[in-house]
Amino acid sequence: MRTLLRPLLAAILLSGCAEAPPPTVQEVAQPGPVFLLGFDGLEPGLVARYEADGTMPNFVRLRERGAVGVVRSTVPFISPPAWTTVATGVTPGDHGVWSFWLPEGDNPRGRYVDATARLAEPVWKDLSAAGRTVGIVNVPVTSPPDSVNGFLISGFPYPAGAPLTFPPELEADIRKRGYLPDEYGGAPVPGEEEAWLDHVEAIAHGRRDVALDLLFKEKPDLSVIVFTSPDRIQHHLWKFHDAKHPLHDASAAPRLKNAVRDSYAWCDDVLGEVLDRLPKNAVLFVVSDHGFGPAYQGISKARVLAELGVTLPVDVGSRNIFGGDFWLGDVDEDTRAAFGAGLAELRGSDGRPLVGKVFDTRDEYARVGHGRALGPDFVAEEADGYVFTPGRDANDPLTGTMPPRSFSGYHRRLGYFGAWGPPIVNGPVRDIDLSDLPAMSLHILGEKIPRRYYHNIPRRLFPPTYFVERPMLFDGEPLVGFRRPEDRPDVAPDPGMVEQLEAMGYLGGQ
Repeated sequence: MRTLLRPLLAAILLSGCAEAPPPTVQEVAQPGPVFLLGFDGLEPGLVARYEADGTMPNFVRLRERGAVGVVRSTVPFISPPAWTTVATGVTPGDHGVWSFWLPEGDNPRGRYVDATARLAEPVWKDLSAAGRTVGIVNVPVTSPPDSVNGFLISGFPYPAGAPLTFPPELEADIRKRGYLPDEYGGAPVPGEEEAWLDHVEAIAHGRRDVALDLLFKEKPDLSVIVFTSPDRIQHHLWKFHDAKHPLHDASAAPRLKNAVRDSYAWCDDVLGEVLDRLPKNAVLFVVSDHGFGPAYQGISKARVLAELGVTLPVDVGSRNIFGGDFWLGDVDEDTRAAFGAGLAELRGSDGRPLVGKVFDTRDEYARVGHGRALGPDFVAEEADGYVFTPGRDANDPLTGTMPPRSFSGYHRRLGYFGAWGPPIVNGPVRDIDLSDLPAMSLHILGEKIPRRYYHNIPRRLFPPTYFVERPMLFDGEPLVGFRRPEDRPDVAPDPGMVEQLEAMGYLGGQ
């Protein structure tokens, strides 16, 4: 076991300290530990609403003492590419993770994505190589776990036979203490939503109790922990929260109607604990990989493809997941261009646009672009209230009410961002991207930033003289730390991975 882990069963005491006074000039200039607190799917608009009504006092505390704004997610704005960008500091065009699947030939759902699919090294490997310590917990797409100078508890999805942790012996201890992997057992059966919610909350509470204590006991230079329960709850229980949803049940139990709000209140409580236990010289980033909104109606991908004249070799309903990513296969340039233009012009029966914006992935910035060929041709950002669904065939209605066991809430591109600590300037922040986080973390820790990172550090987060006293330092060549798709290890088919995604609701839903 590496230098970071001390005896795992030692007693852990909560600090319970009062709020720290403003930092001194010396504290601002000194490198301190970095703690990244992730909440999957936390919606900035709901945070603002619940701050205003008193549900989230610790987020108010963060806003009043720190820097708060929104963060741009990746395109597509789903968990695998987004959290992989948080890990690597580069976009999907460079790290190669665009979805839950990797394409093979003409089939975009060729093999599942796991940590071996990354084409760029994560920040915790860079820090480990520099002799710094890390503690990484439940970041999606980190199984099988990397070997690090510290510990790593991997996140969903889980390939068969992969250990949950590095070092491997950590797994037995955290399981004994109540830690459960990020598996949720499928979408809730109508009438059994409260039992499903019990399970979701049990996983989240066990992660908080065990992993937060481990992080604060070990005190690594970089701590990262992601809680995914807000995403799961909003996907499946948004309809109870939103009286305008077509599937809203006014007679539902109060617990279901309040599940989204209660989830945000729980996130606020977690933030309060972290703020109270942080070392005085630490910097905290609070981030969500994307936002959330209602899914009132689905848009059939099968119907869209047929209307726009694209015939694909694999049945759409069996191979595509939710969301507006479109792999067109081997089509000519005129067909491709016409499809992109047609997506932007999609209209519902009332004449209103179904799509807010269409992204051509060829236009995405990438330093080397080894992952660009693995991505979709286009990603369509749906208009408010809509989500692209797999569909059955070309005879589908273009739009329709979401099925009862399908998602009732879905992703929005802008996520939540907050920062707190000695060098952070209080106030609103803009122009933050998920890819900025690794470079900011390395700089705050006093480490050189690998040149493969995009190293955009928003200067408004820091005092005017900060970069004079602590200039950014860079290291290495731009191509170091990347690999090509053909250099990834071969992965055997794993039916269990398909079952995990089907259970989570990311496949099918018709």
